Amino acid sequence: MRVVVWTAGLLAVMGLVTGCSSKCEAVCGEANACTVSERAVDVDCPEYCADVEKFNERAVAAGQQSCDASFQKHLDCWESNSKSICDAEFAGCAEAQTEFVDCMTAYCAAVFEAGKFDPNCLKGEPLLAPF
Repeated sequence: MRVVVWTAGLLAVMGLVTGCSSKCEAVCGEANACTVSERAVDVDCPEYCADVEKFNERAVAAGQQSCDASFQKHLDCWESNSKSICDAEFAGCAEAQTEFVDCMTAYCAAVFEAGKFDPNCLKGEPLLAPF
């Protein structure tokens, strides 16, 4: 009985730990599967997804709007349009991308104006490029 409870508990914890970034890593992996000419950049998906989460945590802690909803919208769009992720001409996710970038830019601009530092911002602009 203890083994079953422990195993179920372990699986639940693993689900919670990996559940946050699994969609991000899946979509990121699909983008990385494109040829070099079809994608803007090759991304270390686990690192990128963790950076997005940490970025959002810092923004919220600084009193800025959470960018999680816009990031999830961005991921949802690419998840729904995964067959077009390698098509540089596809513009179906441009609105979701712009919303995410605008949210990040608001935080980065506030950091820059306050003379502070964030590892994912440079001179008021976000360094986390959406795929």
